[in-house]
Formats: sequence, C-alpha cells, structure tokens
Amino acid sequence: MPASTHDLAALLQGVASRGASDLHLIHGMPPMMRLTGIIVPLSYPALNSGEILRLLTPYINETQREIFQKENRVNCGQTIGEGRYRFNIYMSLGTVGACIRILPQKVYALTSLNLPPVVSTLANRKSGIIFITGPTGSGKSTTMAAMMECINQARTSKIITIEDPIETIYQPCKSVFVQREVGADTPSFAMGIMDSIRQDPDVLCIGELRDEASIHAAMVAAETGHLVLTTLHTRDASTTAQRLVSAVPAGEQEILRDQLASTLEAVISQELLPRADGKGMVVACEILVTTPAVRQMIRENKLDAINDAILAGMQHGMLSRDISIKNLFSKGIITRETALEHMRRPESLT
Repeated sequence: MPASTHDLAALLQGVASRGASDLHLIHGMPPMMRLTGIIVPLSYPALNSGEILRLLTPYINETQREIFQKENRVNCGQTIGEGRYRFNIYMSLGTVGACIRILPQKVYALTSLNLPPVVSTLANRKSGIIFITGPTGSGKSTTMAAMMECINQARTSKIITIEDPIETIYQPCKSVFVQREVGADTPSFAMGIMDSIRQDPDVLCIGELRDEASIHAAMVAAETGHLVLTTLHTRDASTTAQRLVSAVPAGEQEILRDQLASTLEAVISQELLPRADGKGMVVACEILVTTPAVRQMIRENKLDAINDAILAGMQHGMLSRDISIKNLFSKGIITRETALEHMRRPESLT
C-alpha cells in the first residue's frame, strides 16, 4: 500500500515501535528511519512532495502553516496518540521534506540512563549554569528532562522551560512548571529568558543557546541566583567554553569569561555509541565539575587546560571521555573498534 494512503500517526507508531530515533520524508524517496545511528529505508514506495505535504497537513496548525509559507521551514512539537514528536518541515529544491524526531514517551529516571552518580548531585544545585552538550542525537534532551524530573520529585520549585519546540510535557509533583515555546509563547530564547527572570523562577531549562543574545541572557539568569540548565552542540567542556566565548565580540570576551567562571557549575558532555551486541546505543560521557582551579583557568583564558583538569578531578566526581569509553569497552558493551574511533587518545587503550 502506498505510504501516502497511511495516516502519519501509523507511520510514526511503526518506526517508534522499532526503536528508531527519526522519521525522514524526502521527495522521490521512500520513508526512511534512523535506527541505531543508520538511515534505513522502509518498505514503502517513494513519496512525492505533494504526498508528503498531505501526510503532514493534519498535524500542523494555521499559524505553523503561515510560518512555513513565509519562511519555507517550520519547527513544532506534536502529541500524536500516546507519542510526542518534534517536527522540522522544510523545502529542498522546491519540494517539501520533513524530519520528525521520536521523543521519549516518558521521562526517564537519572539512575536508568547509565550516567555517573554525580549527575544526580548536580541536579541538587540551587544556582549557576549546567551545560549538557553533545552532537545531534546524543541524548541531551533526555538527560536534561531526567534532571528536571529529579528536581520535580525532590523539591518544591518553580521551573520555567523555554524550548523550540516543547519536547517533554512535565507533570507537576513537588515542583510547578511553566513551559514556553519560542515562536508561540515568546518571540526568542533571549526574550523568553529575560522575561522568566521576572517570573520568580527557581530553575530555568533552556532548550538551546543559539546566539549572543541568548548566551548573555542565560548568564544574567545564572548570576541572579537561578539554576540554569541548557544545551549546546559541543563535544566536550573545553570546546563548550570556547564556543561561548567566541560567540561574543572580542571586546566583550573577557567579561563573558568572568561571568562563565563565576556561574559555571558543570558540563555534561555525552555521545551515543553502538553496542557490541547490536541492540541499540549506549551513552559515553565526560563530566566537568567546576572547581576553583577550573574557574581560574576560564578567567585566564586557559581553556585548553580544562581537559587536564578533568583527568585530575576524579575526587570531585569528574570523568574524562576516554575513561568512560574504556569502562564501556572493558565491560564488553562496545567493540574495540568503536572505542578507538571515539577516544581522544586511542593509543591509551590496552
């Protein structure tokens, strides 16, 4: 049966049931899914642009259609049946395409994510900024949601999330939530952050820092006594600091380094690696916990030295990426080839 005769909900349910992370709809190609990091075509005929648009249309509202018509792209979050999905709809060579991320159907407990115990401790911080970093599809949103739920279960707080789009819908337990979507509830991340500071929050959860304005706003939020959790597409703590500093004009970089040194609590960097048994992916991570020595490195612009600080900081709960990967290899969870490919110093693998 042609894919175009299916409801998109059925197509998404099918790929989600197989453990896929994304559904891709591309003109002239059959629907495809990303499964354990690999693009896999589904057993359907190729779709054309009109068929893709017909599949998508029931799930985007009038405002989203207007944005798409004006900008040739739109991002939105949708709850379909029991699933939650993140849509990116775009134009390519005059044809409609879409990438739809299958979001976790539940908020996982931190203890179930195979992250170091220090991550739960970090969720107990009351102020400062914590970055969760990694490439696309590395589980950043899952980790951040788990940290939010850890706070929700543990203490009375007002938590404000600013996302594009909203991915996880939280259910209040001990905390209360205000969830705002960029474009629908606030015009930008930066304005949403600055508004939130005036809304008496305890915790701010920022989907992503994308530009200079949002970086400055997040620093102000952390400086004013709030706990800020956010994400960046960087691979480790050193490049996270470098990315933040380089995002502002040269004349403002010293000020930003001082703000970062004063407010940074931790950087959790992660990536997903294929399991040796072929049954999905496993997380490898690097943890920087800020110490007085790390704060001094940031102030003095010795950002390359952060990696060495992580190696020397195990007593503070720090963990280097190479040690995390070595542990996975020693337990037989990943192959030697995978370990060598992803280690910073592969020659240290014995």
